[in-house]
Amino acid sequence: MRTLTIIAAAAAILLPAAALAAPAERSFTRDGHSYVYTVTPNGDGTTLIQGHEVGSDEPFRLTVKGTRVSGQANGRTVSFRAPRPLAQVLASN
Repeated sequence: MRTLTIIAAAAAILLPAAALAAPAERSFTRDGHSYVYTVTPNGDGTTLIQGHEVGSDEPFRLTVKGTRVSGQANGRTVSFRAPRPLAQVLASN
């Protein structure tokens, strides 16, 4: 019985951490194109957004710091300012 209690306690502690370790896949559609992506916060204050266009599997990988976004999309280097910080965007979705 004690072993079962220890296993249950360990699972209660470790399962939420495992869920946080694997970012949830999100999706959106714009101009008739659908995309799936994940959002991963990094320890250096940046956030990594990576995913692909559904159908073409064209990948994108963007790094966000505050309102600055840079990375690769559709095989090209991109860099632009977001109208508001990523935290505000994610909170509104």
